[in-house]
Amino acid sequence: MERDSSSSDSPRRRHAPWAMTAIVIAILALLFQGALLPLNLAAAVCAVMGLRQIHRQPARYIGRALCWIAIALVLILAILNAMLQPPVPDGMPEAMPEQHGTEAQ
Repeated sequence: MERDSSSSDSPRRRHAPWAMTAIVIAILALLFQGALLPLNLAAAVCAVMGLRQIHRQPARYIGRALCWIAIALVLILAILNAMLQPPVPDGMPEAMPEQHGTEAQ
């Protein structure tokens, strides 16, 4: 029984570890509804690192689509989070306690 020599010459391409990390963190950020800024930034940084890793070793790694999906997901979450947060007026503190009862005049 002879082995195929072409299979030993070219190793099987696999997903880049940075790309897999980026998509997992982006999905985790989606579960937190984009409220955690460090998680969004971590997903974006990991996606960029994944793109660099794939660019440097294209014969070894795949997963460019995963990186771009992670970047798009983080951007969409950031835009939605910015749109849905109410603006805070300049002179008011962020959390004002509610007043109960009637005020004395």
